[in-house]
Amino acid sequence: MIGNDVIDLVLAKKESNWKRKGFLTKLFTSFEQELIAIATNQEEMVWTLWSIKESVYKAYQRIQYNEGFYPTKIQILEINAKNESVIQLFGTLFYGKTTSNSEFIKTIVVLNKADFQRIEKLNTSEYKKDEKGLPITLNSNKPISVSHHGRYKEIIALN
Repeated sequence: MIGNDVIDLVLAKKESNWKRKGFLTKLFTSFEQELIAIATNQEEMVWTLWSIKESVYKAYQRIQYNEGFYPTKIQILEINAKNESVIQLFGTLFYGKTTSNSEFIKTIVVLNKADFQRIEKLNTSEYKKDEKGLPITLNSNKPISVSHHGRYKEIIALN
């Protein structure tokens, strides 16, 4: 299982006010809020954590489809200086890798660390959705993860 997310930081800065009352408590656990509070770049940490949560949600949909989204149930247990993370949702552990620069943040999560070696980026925008609305390739019905925000779009699969 894989999931991904991409955040256009320029667009996020224009459209979202993460400092508004209640925003952080609605989306993040107390541990995650502490990570934000002590971060050198708090805004980047907010969007890094959000990107991780979105990626886990997408991956978990392949395990147990659920129309609800409860961000505080997705618990980031660990995140290191390389932006590698360990996340838990309903007892299932995920492993994440996040990359970023001043323009974007991208996260990929997997169930097994070895799956990071199997990730392939797809260059096509041609895909369809299965009966649950989850993205799959047109010809082989292979599960994929799609993310787009602002100027960025990422489509990945396991090879």
